[in-house]
Amino acid sequence: MSDDQWMLLVDPAWQPAEEGRSAAGQNPPAEAVVGGWLVAADGAVGRFEPNPDYEPATPESPTDPVDAALRLMADGEVDADALFAVLRESEFGVALDEHQRPVIAPAPDDVLSLLVTTAPAHRGRVRAEAWQVVNAEELAGMLAEHEVDALVNPGAQTSTRLLASTIADAAVHPAG
Repeated sequence: MSDDQWMLLVDPAWQPAEEGRSAAGQNPPAEAVVGGWLVAADGAVGRFEPNPDYEPATPESPTDPVDAALRLMADGEVDADALFAVLRESEFGVALDEHQRPVIAPAPDDVLSLLVTTAPAHRGRVRAEAWQVVNAEELAGMLAEHEVDALVNPGAQTSTRLLASTIADAAVHPAG
């Protein structure tokens, strides 16, 4: 490969508009692209970058690798190690209030939690003045600082409360 290129993840439910044409013969519209990874000329793959214009085609459409891993875990198709590997390489949106402080609210089980999203597609369900994008290590630090867990994708079909220790472990332990 001579130039950096994007490897895109397209919503699995996307279908081309014209009958008789395969999806391979048509470029998907921006709102059907979940996001992608920048692949450098030397083959190094960057972190997943979610597409802020992505609109899931169905409620079952994953919005990003973490959302997909949570869905697969709920179905018993992957284990915690797979989730850890995805968490470690992901970025998260932390909801901020009008004073630019993290929003902390009760999870459905009444445990105080930091409100976190895995992709812009989840942000519309959360009342926040702004968003701070952080990696797993930074998120683990915020959770420790505020002594709370993370409510991931509040209001989503796969909304999950992850223990602060789970995110901390994922952030610091190498895959394998």
